Amino acid sequence: MIDRRMTLMIERLRSLAARKQRFSYDVRGDSHVYEGIIANYNVRAQDVPATDLATVLEHALANDGIVSGLKDAASGRVLFFSCRLYTDLGNAVRFAREQGGTLVYNWNRGAEVPVGVEPVSVVSPGPATELA
Repeated sequence: MIDRRMTLMIERLRSLAARKQRFSYDVRGDSHVYEGIIANYNVRAQDVPATDLATVLEHALANDGIVSGLKDAASGRVLFFSCRLYTDLGNAVRFAREQGGTLVYNWNRGAEVPVGVEPVSVVSPGPATELA
């Protein structure tokens, strides 16, 4: 059931989506997010369409409280995501991989960062040392 507060927040988020190509919003603090690194939760794994703002908002309120919107250039539709906010890229990329994501968005640089495959570290044997 959607109460009045939830309805007002949905209207606010839709208004942001109409004006901006991309946005992130802290729904608990009722403020814009302009800094940090945003990594999306995989809400669509539960067959939730990315345009279903009410479900995304409920997920965000139950988790980290960040909702992001991105206007799809091809279709003009806005995709909404429940997100987690990070201050460091390494943890954001790790979380995105765990969620099956392909990228994170760095607000500090205004750039998408591809997640890719986890790099494999190769340990080369050093010179043999003898312990006495």
